[in-house]
Amino acid sequence: MKRFFRPFFIFTLLFVWRGMLLQVSAQNWVAGQNVTLNVNDYALIATNNAPVSMSLTSATAGAAVTQVSNSSLYVKISSRVPGNTRRQITARISSGSVPTATTLTLLPAACTTTNSGGVLGTPISSAITLTGSDQPIVNQIGTCYTGAGNTDGYQITFTWRVVNPTTSYQQLASGSYNVTVVFTLTAHDGNN
Repeated sequence: MKRFFRPFFIFTLLFVWRGMLLQVSAQNWVAGQNVTLNVNDYALIATNNAPVSMSLTSATAGAAVTQVSNSSLYVKISSRVPGNTRRQITARISSGSVPTATTLTLLPAACTTTNSGGVLGTPISSAITLTGSDQPIVNQIGTCYTGAGNTDGYQITFTWRVVNPTTSYQQLASGSYNVTVVFTLTAHDGNN
C-alpha cells in the first residue's frame, strides 16, 4: 500500500502545484491613469532673413531711374486657432523712412505648398504702399504651418520706385536709407 500511496501522493501534489501555477499566471492586475492632452493656441512668425537691398539706377543717359524689385524674402508662420477663428499677417514700417519722392510697396504671393498644410489664408491681390501703420497682407489664416525651409512660406516682393518722375524727380536725393519692415501675425479674431 505504501507503494501505491507514494505515487498517488506525488501525482496529487504535482496536480495541485500545476493548478496553482496556472491560477497564478492567469491573474491580471490592472491600473488606470487619466492622461490629459492639450493643444494650445499659438502664433509663430519668422522670415528667412534674406537680405533685401535695392538701388534706383539708370542704365541709359538721359533716362530717369527705373523701379526696382526684390523677391528674396519669405515669411513663415505656424498658427493654431480655436474653432473657425482666423488671423492676419500685417506689415508696416517700424523705423526709418522711405526717401522723399519715392514709394516702397509690398505684395505677398500665395504660400508655397511643398511643406505646408492647413488653412493658409489668402494674400492680398494688389500691392500696398508701406507706411508706419499695420496693413493686412494675408487674410483668413486658420490652423496651419507654412514649412520651415528657406524658400517656404509667403514670398514677399518689395518694389521701390519714384512716385512721379515728371514732377518729383528733383526731390530725389542720393544716399543710403535703411527701413525696417515688421510683419505681425495677429491674434485670432475670437480675441477681438
